[in-house]
Amino acid sequence: MSGGQSMELNDLQKDALKEVGNIGAGHAATALSQLLNTKINLSEPRIDVIKFRDLASRVGHANRTVAALHMYVRGEAPGQMICLFDREQALDFVSQFLHRVIGDIQIFDSIADSTLKELGNIIAGSYLTAIIQLTGSNLLPSVPTLSYGTVQAAFRTLMSILPDQDVFLIESSFLDKEKEVAGQFILIPETGSLTPLLAAFGVE
Repeated sequence: MSGGQSMELNDLQKDALKEVGNIGAGHAATALSQLLNTKINLSEPRIDVIKFRDLASRVGHANRTVAALHMYVRGEAPGQMICLFDREQALDFVSQFLHRVIGDIQIFDSIADSTLKELGNIIAGSYLTAIIQLTGSNLLPSVPTLSYGTVQAAFRTLMSILPDQDVFLIESSFLDKEKEVAGQFILIPETGSLTPLLAAFGVE
């Protein structure tokens, strides 16, 4: 892999990563449906491996305001994860859910934030579980931190990432009746390369 080009994945590797996306989305839809007590569907995920430098332009224009959950992954394939949701969509979804559960009372920001954190945790945890299931790697996420702002500001929470590091990107939307929340799950391996993770799939 030279010249800072995006990682060239062969068909086997693409299939392995697609499987992570599909299994993870399935886990997330089930867990969210149970938590929210309503049928949640996740759209078929789009999977990609791109360079960190190309990530901001891929996941949003400069003025896109997002809710970003950032967490560290410890274990055999350490790294960082970030989940991005459109801020307005996510807060609208959360407030609708909370009103269903606790009625028409004032919802404080702290309640909305902790609910959103829980939803993000479930989605990130679902994809991580899929990676663990498919690779047998021992991985553990840290408690997430939540921030609001531009995509650029969200990426400033990521520590010491170099422009040409590989990132594993899953884009999907979850749908509750007519409500839709677009989200991105991003995994950035500490080594700067997804090769060790792909090796764990047996598809180097």
